[in-house]
Amino acid sequence: MKYTFTKDFYGYMAISCSLALIIAIFPLESIFYDLLRFLVFIGALLTAIKSLKKPFVLLSFILIAYLFNPIFPVYLYRKSIWFPIDVISALLFIANVFQVKKTRPYIPYNRKKPIKSYGRDKKF
Repeated sequence: MKYTFTKDFYGYMAISCSLALIIAIFPLESIFYDLLRFLVFIGALLTAIKSLKKPFVLLSFILIAYLFNPIFPVYLYRKSIWFPIDVISALLFIANVFQVKKTRPYIPYNRKKPIKSYGRDKKF
């Protein structure tokens, strides 16, 4: 199995959100945390919209968008509570960016013979 980075807008948005969440572990000014809320909220909503067919990913990023909501903010008041939330959210963003590329196993020879089709065998 190989892991490949999805080089699109969603991938770069997820990487920027995860880097901002890693930086948020350190004590910084309150303006950074306001910008962090806005960035992670937008990134989580975009990722949730992108993954509508995957229910676990959809629900997890809706929960992240709810926690980092800048309109009706959730205040947990302690840095020790936000620390694991930041780390888990950053790991979810990073895990969502990398896709597993399946490789087919090597078969030395194939016993099945291909079925030959001829033009004269067409059924009208």
